[in-house]
Amino acid sequence: MPESGHSHSSLVGIGALLRQLQPEFPGLSASKIRFLEDQGLVHPHRTPSGYRKYSEEDIERLATVLRLQQERYLPLRVIRDRLDRGEDPGADAEPQEPRQGERATSSVSPNESQDPQQAMASPVRVSGRRYTLREVAARTGAETTLLRELMNNGWLVERSGYFDDFALTVAATAKRLSAYGIEPRHLRALRGASERMIGLVEGTIAPLISRRDPVSREKAPQRAREIASLCLTMTTALVNSQLKDTLRPFEQER
Repeated sequence: MPESGHSHSSLVGIGALLRQLQPEFPGLSASKIRFLEDQGLVHPHRTPSGYRKYSEEDIERLATVLRLQQERYLPLRVIRDRLDRGEDPGADAEPQEPRQGERATSSVSPNESQDPQQAMASPVRVSGRRYTLREVAARTGAETTLLRELMNNGWLVERSGYFDDFALTVAATAKRLSAYGIEPRHLRALRGASERMIGLVEGTIAPLISRRDPVSREKAPQRAREIASLCLTMTTALVNSQLKDTLRPFEQER
């Protein structure tokens, strides 16, 4: 909450906030601001009707957070804790490089020789490790500009200041797609399809989750994974089938 010394006239809405910050951070969006609020990095004033209002201190704090993300790749959790303690959040913030000998655990490799159909069906090897943005870049070979674009488009998800094995797969795959001129903004249809698939899974397991007995509730995660896997198999088969039809005239010319 803003200090009591702030008058309502000194507070600005999210649109004005974006106009102030977007010249320095072109990819900044309202959803990103709300995400940072959810992570406890800014605490806007709320009007009686629920609108967010930001003070100059809020805007300066957000600019500091965004700079540390872009320049130091500091986890949001660390930035938040240091800001809340009144410390310099950039002190000793340069993260270590990935230790020599460590390799990516993602099954999707930037290696161009990998068979595309095998890559489509290949599962992510989940190690449970967490990675900073710099580690994701080092392990996948993806440029930080591409990673930030993936974050802005909702493909790369930061949880508690870190990224997981699925983020490695997304980053490595996006890097390979970029070689063909396909950028994250071109993948909105895929994101929409994935969200609809998740809705289908959630709707299917809802009866299990709503039951009170522990056995039914324990079945829900495994059931969800099974349904998602079947949906992905179905999608892969459909894409390959339609791709075969698309390529048939060219293959016949050989």
